[in-house]
Amino acid sequence: MSSKRKSLIPTLLLIMVVCVVGVVYLATFRTEDVQVVVRDLVARSFGEHVVIERIQVGFFPYPHLDLKNVSIQNPEQGTPVFQAKHVQLDLNFLSFVQDIPMPHALIIEHSVFNLRRDENGQWNYLNVLQGESPDQVEIGAWLLGRSLKLTNGTVHLEDQYRRESAFIIHAEDVELQVEQLVWDGPTEMLLSARFSEEGTGSMLSAYGTLQDIGGFLKDGNTPGRDSSPQFDVHTRMDLARETLVQCANFFDVHEVPIGFQGRTKVQGHLHFAPGIEGYDLSVSDLVVLTDSIDLNSEISVKGLWLPEPPTFSGQWSSAPVAIQHLPQLLPEGLIPSELSDAIHRQSVSGKIQAVSATFTGSSRKEASYTLKGKFQLSEGKLDFGPKLGAVKEMTCTITVGTDEIRFFDFHGQYEELPVTQGEGMIVFDEQGPWLTTEFGGRVSASKIIGLMQTIAGWHVPQRPEEALQGKAGSGLLMLRFAGPLKDPQAIAFQSAKYHPERIAMQLPGLRMILTQVEGIFAISENHLRFENVTGLYGDSDFHIQGTIDLEGESYTDDLRIQGHFSDRDLRTLLSVPALPTQEIISGRSQYLLMVAGQLRNPSVKGRISLQGLEIHLPGILSKPSSLAGNLDFHVRIDNKRQFTFDSMALSLPSIRFAGKGKFHYDQTLTFNASLTAEPIRFESLPPDLELFEKTISSGIMEGVVHLRGTGGDWRSWSKSGQVTLTDGVVNIEGIRSPISRVALQVKLAGHAAELKRLQWNLEKSQTQAKGFILTWDSRPNMKLSLTATRFDLDLLLPRDKQRSPLRELLETIANTAKVSAKLQFNRASYRNLKIRNLSGQLNMNKGIIRIDRIRGKADNGTIQGRVSVNLPVQQPAAVKTWFSINSIPLLTLEKTLLDTQALDKQLMTGLMTMDGALQGHGRNPLGVLPTLKGRLKLTIKDGRIKRGVVIPKILAIMNLPNMLRGKVDLEKDGYPFDRQSGTFAIADGQIVSTDMVMDGPVVKMTAAGQYNLVNDDLDVVTAVSPLGSYFKLLQEIPLVHLLLDDEEQGINLAMFSVKGPFRNPAIEPLAMESVAVGLKGFGKLALSILKNTITLPQKILFPDDNKEAGASSPEPQKQESEDTFMETY
Repeated sequence: MSSKRKSLIPTLLLIMVVCVVGVVYLATFRTEDVQVVVRDLVARSFGEHVVIERIQVGFFPYPHLDLKNVSIQNPEQGTPVFQAKHVQLDLNFLSFVQDIPMPHALIIEHSVFNLRRDENGQWNYLNVLQGESPDQVEIGAWLLGRSLKLTNGTVHLEDQYRRESAFIIHAEDVELQVEQLVWDGPTEMLLSARFSEEGTGSMLSAYGTLQDIGGFLKDGNTPGRDSSPQFDVHTRMDLARETLVQCANFFDVHEVPIGFQGRTKVQGHLHFAPGIEGYDLSVSDLVVLTDSIDLNSEISVKGLWLPEPPTFSGQWSSAPVAIQHLPQLLPEGLIPSELSDAIHRQSVSGKIQAVSATFTGSSRKEASYTLKGKFQLSEGKLDFGPKLGAVKEMTCTITVGTDEIRFFDFHGQYEELPVTQGEGMIVFDEQGPWLTTEFGGRVSASKIIGLMQTIAGWHVPQRPEEALQGKAGSGLLMLRFAGPLKDPQAIAFQSAKYHPERIAMQLPGLRMILTQVEGIFAISENHLRFENVTGLYGDSDFHIQGTIDLEGESYTDDLRIQGHFSDRDLRTLLSVPALPTQEIISGRSQYLLMVAGQLRNPSVKGRISLQGLEIHLPGILSKPSSLAGNLDFHVRIDNKRQFTFDSMALSLPSIRFAGKGKFHYDQTLTFNASLTAEPIRFESLPPDLELFEKTISSGIMEGVVHLRGTGGDWRSWSKSGQVTLTDGVVNIEGIRSPISRVALQVKLAGHAAELKRLQWNLEKSQTQAKGFILTWDSRPNMKLSLTATRFDLDLLLPRDKQRSPLRELLETIANTAKVSAKLQFNRASYRNLKIRNLSGQLNMNKGIIRIDRIRGKADNGTIQGRVSVNLPVQQPAAVKTWFSINSIPLLTLEKTLLDTQALDKQLMTGLMTMDGALQGHGRNPLGVLPTLKGRLKLTIKDGRIKRGVVIPKILAIMNLPNMLRGKVDLEKDGYPFDRQSGTFAIADGQIVSTDMVMDGPVVKMTAAGQYNLVNDDLDVVTAVSPLGSYFKLLQEIPLVHLLLDDEEQGINLAMFSVKGPFRNPAIEPLAMESVAVGLKGFGKLALSILKNTITLPQKILFPDDNKEAGASSPEPQKQESEDTFMETY
């Protein structure tokens, strides 16, 4: 047999014994005895107040007792504390054997608990559960270690302790299950119930541990800690508001927010235990779901069931909830009344979500509620009142502190500003909640001005700085507001900061826009501060720092503007007709402006560095960019665009101009200014600084000029003042020698100038001028008196086939001015020609120079005449002249007009008299000679021919020098003559004369012919006849023949043909056969002149010889008022 079978036999035997014993016990068991034992046990446990209507005993499936209609009465009040339709006591066999049927499990069905605490804090159940006598079995002994199950129960609780009115709560469908009831230890339990107020349907379920529940059976209001009951359970509740209020009142929480309307679902872990004073309730993992808000929380309540209200603390998070519901959802006093009012007025609205929040407080009079934590706002609105508008669609993170609320990560929409960042704070003080917030976002430059007009209260017609316009770009605008939340009308704009990012703006008064503007515009209702604002105006840059006070009249005292400006931007700097700055200034330079005073009429002090600028004032100043200098000024500007310069100084090396005046810009420029030039020493000027085109190389200049006028044309301005130059040296282009010892003193009056003194030396000339210059600033009209102690006429005539030294100067004056001047030169000269007391009347106009009434003396002779010269600019001149020369030594003129080489071949003496008119121009490609036209009458008296190319050769051919040797030395003394005369017609490059006569003591000579000036071709026929005492001697000359005319009168003569170049012509005698046969052309003319000269009376041929000696030549006829000849050129 196996071991298993051996162990099974004792087990079967034991079972059989137990069955036998059971059968015997049941056969002898009496039900009445058990009922008596049970009733006796209940009476000993609960006293005589327990009523059991019927007791039934059962053994299957296990031993148990069924108690029907059980009730327990309050011995003092006689009211039932507990009622149950059925109570089942599960027993074991030992209970029957010992006659003590103590159950190991209780099942209570359809029970009703009526629990009440009176005004003294005494619970009614204590009178029942506590024993009445020392030998009474306590409930603890009856239930200790048992399991308990309660189904379909009802609990009615009424509490009057420390309450003005009784607290009543009624629960049905109570289900309670306890595995093992431990009086002074942990007891696991499971509970559910339904609160049966009409229409509420509140539910409760809990499971957890009950600790020291025996304490509930002890008397006293504040049980000791060691014996005080406590519980630690997980709870789920679905409560209507009425039930929620009842539960709160039970725990002495009297402020349940009215916002908890409808149903409230709660779940969490509750720990209820004695505290330092009273009881403490802590709820963890609490989830509250209501119609208004969903919460996740942890709550601690300290000091429950004490005379004083308990203290609350908790942490929670929630789903978003409308801010308007907060005063209804939070305990009264947790939100300040002023903030509640703001919420009620919807100054603050939106949805708020508790991310992590805590609160502490109590309803005690000396205490208050405190809320702290982090919240998230969405769909928010912050209303600043009708003036400032509201921030809408706001989202932000909120932190709540003890005395303040902070919010950050601001987003939303404020007016036209999309808010992308911001922060703020609400401070609670004695005056109530005070809001301070700063928020902003990117805003386009085109909208910033309009936005600030709305927010800061700017008015365009009143403030000039508000007329600026944004054109392009955007920047970050941060706004700051502050004020009491209790009165949104009192919330005020505090300040703003605009951070432009390379925006473009249009500033009033400027033609071009400002570009790439960056920096910070700090704005308040009364101030506008520029913090490192930079940008470009065209190619010019600027940097602005300072503050504008906008209160009342806009004002500043520290606005600083600096940077670099480009010349091309000056022309467009002001929105007025442009001044010709582009031709005057070029380059780039630094500037600094200090602005103070009211913006409608600010005062500006500034400095412009001239280094880097090239300045070119035509004819006045030329400065290279490398040369340093400054322009300093102090100007006041009024709202009518009037600029008043209190001071202005232009400083360059060795130059300083100071000025002041008023300028007014409207459609045109109007000004009244003065300019003072401190003494300028020209020899001290830097080499690269040109003043007056460096025409003045030495001397001292100073002056004062007052200017008044309108527009940019300086010629129309009125000028007054005085300019002086002393000991000057002037260099004029075209004049090879400098003009030295220049002294100038000019007084300006309007458009006229009084030339008080002008003195200069040029080469050998010493000249002075004075007079008046009318309209000197447009087309000068000069009325002058020119005098000279010495004057070199060579300055007026061409030199070495070049233009005359004064040609360009005269050409400029003649074409740009009108001159009327009286000339008086004490001594004038032209090479060897010396003229005394030379005078005349000079007139210059429209490119024509005319000198009338020319008078002068040379040696013992006189000079008179007039001349007219047409001098077109950079074109050949045209000249017309009339002149009369009387008794001027021919030798002087020869040395003046002929060069040394010519004098070696030609030399003649005598006194020359010549009258005539001559004209010509230089426009012909062949030169002036083909254009000459005129007529000359020439007479030379008492002279000698010492050298020549025609007459000496003819005399040599006739062998006169040898034949007269011993009587007349022609080679040494020259050939003497009494008179030479002739009339010359000049036209088309030809000089023609038909009456040339030379009358002398030896021979008489006549000639007729022409000379081609262009081709240098001489064609002349001469006739020579011996005269006087030498007649018989000379008629023996082989070439001299007797010529008989028709009247049988005979003339001894010789005739020659002169042809070829003027300096070396070919001279050939004419055969008498040809003369006898008959001459033609110039030969016939020469012969006729000779015959007339010999035969006609002297007074007919030479009427001038009969005039009185020393008589002056007649006054030339007055020239025509209009020179028609000159106009043709």
